[in-house]
Amino acid sequence: MKRSQPVQHYSIPLRRELSDEELGLLQYILEREAPDRVSEIAKLKVVGRCGCGQCPTVIFGSSLDADPRAARPFVEIANYLGRNSEGVGVGITLLEREGHISELEAWSPEGADVAAWPPLSALERIDS
Repeated sequence: MKRSQPVQHYSIPLRRELSDEELGLLQYILEREAPDRVSEIAKLKVVGRCGCGQCPTVIFGSSLDADPRAARPFVEIANYLGRNSEGVGVGITLLEREGHISELEAWSPEGADVAAWPPLSALERIDS
């Protein structure tokens, strides 16, 4: 008898305002990469998180009622890398979909589990 693997969905719905840490990351990245878009931060709400349920990746919408499912295609706005307080290398990718800031994605170039964002002071821009 074959066991089926658990299905990991792209996102888990989550409805809330942005945290101070998320606001800081967005402002830091946009001030350096797309200063004309900093004002968009004020309109963003968190409407989902990564389907893994563990990492700090968040999905944005313009209202708490927005659908967190990913629209395709996406465009990378910027990529940064830094070490978090646990010593894990964390990549941060800021994405947009259909012209709107849509996701702050956490990933590890080391293949480690990512549980926290790195501090702003640790961030370095990486080319995609």
